[in-house]
Amino acid sequence: MAPGEAWCIAGESGSGKSTLLSLVLGLEDPSQGRILLKGEPWSPLPERARRSRRPLVQAVFQDALASLPPHLSGWEILQEPLEVWRRGDAVARREAAARMAARVSFPERALDQRPAAWSGGLAQRLCLGRALMLAPELLVLDEPFSALDPTLGGYLLSLLLALKAEGTALLLACHDLAAAGRCCDHLLLLKEGAPVCQGPFEPLVSNPPHPHLQALLDAAPRLEGR
Repeated sequence: MAPGEAWCIAGESGSGKSTLLSLVLGLEDPSQGRILLKGEPWSPLPERARRSRRPLVQAVFQDALASLPPHLSGWEILQEPLEVWRRGDAVARREAAARMAARVSFPERALDQRPAAWSGGLAQRLCLGRALMLAPELLVLDEPFSALDPTLGGYLLSLLLALKAEGTALLLACHDLAAAGRCCDHLLLLKEGAPVCQGPFEPLVSNPPHPHLQALLDAAPRLEGR
């Protein structure tokens, strides 16, 4: 992957998408092969990230509510990365949290609440905001559109395109190939833990080289006729 490039990992449930993301995030160790970041072996917190005071990889998990600390308010969750990495004083962190909430379309009035008060869509937006607080070079998203209605899904697509334009690399595990196709440059299709095809997104979906990809495309809902 290159800066500003987006990959979609597709496949049926149980195909290995989330496992691959866990390997990329350093949450699991590969049993074979290596994961390299900028040509160097990847670990969750490389020495250069410590020196730059910037985490290189951040994640938005599929179960947003489960990945948020239930005892913290929205304000505290957004400011926590800045506190951990010692960025700014209390006033600056509060202002940065307010700007990020606006960027991910999270209502400021809900920042005083805790995660139990939020819908899945609100929780996911706050997870995205938390992941972006320190401007990671690679953003990993597991089923980012699953908890969003079409309007918010469109807003998320616009935000992902803006992140790409800023040079952030994106790695999405996604069932929604129509949505992924609007922001992803490449597609990797998994089946039973193995890649069955990969390459530029549009050519693959326009002329599927594998019956499994054709089946996924055929299963997508669409409006037809009148």
